[in-house]
Amino acid sequence: MSNLKVKSIARTSLIRTLIFSALILLVGLQFDAYNQAQLAVVLILFIGVLSITLLTGISGQLSLGQGALMAVGGYSTALLMINYKLSLWVAIPLSIISSAIAGLLLGVAAARLRGPYLAGTTLVIALAIPTIANRFMSVFKGDEGLQVDVGYPPQWFSSLFGEPTYEQWQLYVALPFAAVALFFASNILLSRTGRMWRSIRDHESAASLAGVNFARQKIYVFVISSTFAGLSGALYGLRGLVGPSVYPVSLSLLLLTAAVLGGIRSIAGAFIGTVIVVFLPDWIELILGNFELSEQVSNYLPALISSLLLILTVVINPAGVAGVKLHKHK
Repeated sequence: MSNLKVKSIARTSLIRTLIFSALILLVGLQFDAYNQAQLAVVLILFIGVLSITLLTGISGQLSLGQGALMAVGGYSTALLMINYKLSLWVAIPLSIISSAIAGLLLGVAAARLRGPYLAGTTLVIALAIPTIANRFMSVFKGDEGLQVDVGYPPQWFSSLFGEPTYEQWQLYVALPFAAVALFFASNILLSRTGRMWRSIRDHESAASLAGVNFARQKIYVFVISSTFAGLSGALYGLRGLVGPSVYPVSLSLLLLTAAVLGGIRSIAGAFIGTVIVVFLPDWIELILGNFELSEQVSNYLPALISSLLLILTVVINPAGVAGVKLHKHK
């Protein structure tokens, strides 16, 4: 690829990232404290959904265990912050490395598996998280978990921008990491690497005949996807607790649901789907707030409606919200 083309891709990705960051800041300033915290969760899970976009949407490998890779990032960050007193700005990049190593090990196995066998293997890893946390109680503190959070802004930040609320600080911590994730994801999708992964997804044999080493690329995509998931998990744990209850199997399914609803093959779809799954309970409460529903019904209604939306998306518009136009032209 020529240097001119590389610069063009980097410039396009940078413009997308700057526009995204500016819009998030503008929207965040209009929100109250509760919705600022929700927007921070959107940014955190958006990074996790991007890992699904790269792994499943672009390269065609199905994983049901992204929550486990998030747990690797979360526990690594918590242990580094608690045991070595590192700041989150140092602990999170280091935890990404641990997630990449976990992804490398998983990728080696994934290179030999496909379809339901690969999905089953990743699901088993997600199911093993509580067992590991309880088996090594002295390190991971079992079900009790490890308590960490984003802390308070440094003095220089407060001096320059004023004293933010805790919810605003959560948003300001999540935004730079989400912007970096968006920049790299955009670069990958626009580059030769993205085209190779799509060729593997569409036809492995044809990709191999074209000179693509698909076994090596499968490992590579698992490593990259795991770094995204690890980053998302590190930030997700900084909401207050890192434990088995924070990274359940349902978290992996939530990421997959968001990716499918928004559009599993695009960055825009990843963000739209994340917004839907995070704000859906609030939208339901807003619409049905005047109806007297039992607590049991109210608690299960968001999961029921998201399941119905998922089924309708798969049946009517498999390309998701972001792929509506593409689906119409087919």
